[in-house]
Amino acid sequence: MKTTMPDIIIPARGCRRSQKVLDYLTAHEIPFTRIDLETPEGQALSEKHHLRASPGILVDGELVNPFDFLMQPGCRIHEAALFRKLKLIPTAGVAS
Repeated sequence: MKTTMPDIIIPARGCRRSQKVLDYLTAHEIPFTRIDLETPEGQALSEKHHLRASPGILVDGELVNPFDFLMQPGCRIHEAALFRKLKLIPTAGVAS
């Protein structure tokens, strides 16, 4: 899978949505840079991009709303929406 540049994930400690996104990206070997919200760098990014929900997700320097691809109940990942938002090229078997 490819992106135009590494995505930055800004997870909040104890956030279920953050963990779901991190687990999914890791399991599918999708590259990303993790910067925890509680760190000075995470706080600076949060302020700069006006982060209002966790996890903060930056793609090409633009904030992506995690609710655009997280479905309720259970914070399930909507794969096609995630791939569009993260500008990924899907592999076979991903529903659109």
